[in-house]
Amino acid sequence: MDTAILDSLFTGRDSAIARDLKLNLKKLAGESALSADEAALTLAAVAQSLGSAPLAELAALAARAAGVTEPELGEAREAAAIMGMLNRYYRFRHYLEAAQGKDYLIEHYRAAGLRMNGLAKPVLGKARFELLALAVSIVNGCEVCVTSHERELRNHGVEAEKIHDLARLAAVAAGTASLFLSHPPS
Repeated sequence: MDTAILDSLFTGRDSAIARDLKLNLKKLAGESALSADEAALTLAAVAQSLGSAPLAELAALAARAAGVTEPELGEAREAAAIMGMLNRYYRFRHYLEAAQGKDYLIEHYRAAGLRMNGLAKPVLGKARFELLALAVSIVNGCEVCVTSHERELRNHGVEAEKIHDLARLAAVAAGTASLFLSHPPS
């Protein structure tokens, strides 16, 4: 990731918290088990999910520098949309199952019945799309989706170190997006 762009994003933010977020973002987007394109796509999906224009701009610049195509970047952004729908729906089901039991859920509610054809053949490929699905599920707080996508990534042979770095990047990006809400970049 271009550190000059990252530095400019944090201009005027000299608090200890802002420095921590910037250093964590720099490290996880540039020196982790994630490739440059995976980190940039993750930032794009998380930024879209959180509605963070500054983070989305950083992600787009990083994606282009990493050789990500426009269709791939577009799909990363759209991953936030489909996962936003699914995360909310599956949290609903999880809450009911936890409170009322599986029998209650089965008796009162049928299968999701939501179109998800776009997940069948993603432009990014299954494993890379699963990375984004996991990152968005983490920031959206869907336990069912997090465990499902983590398991799917492990089934695709993705190592725990990469999954851990993805989770850390998603968390840092969410913190950074929150920082920008309270004090937008100049």
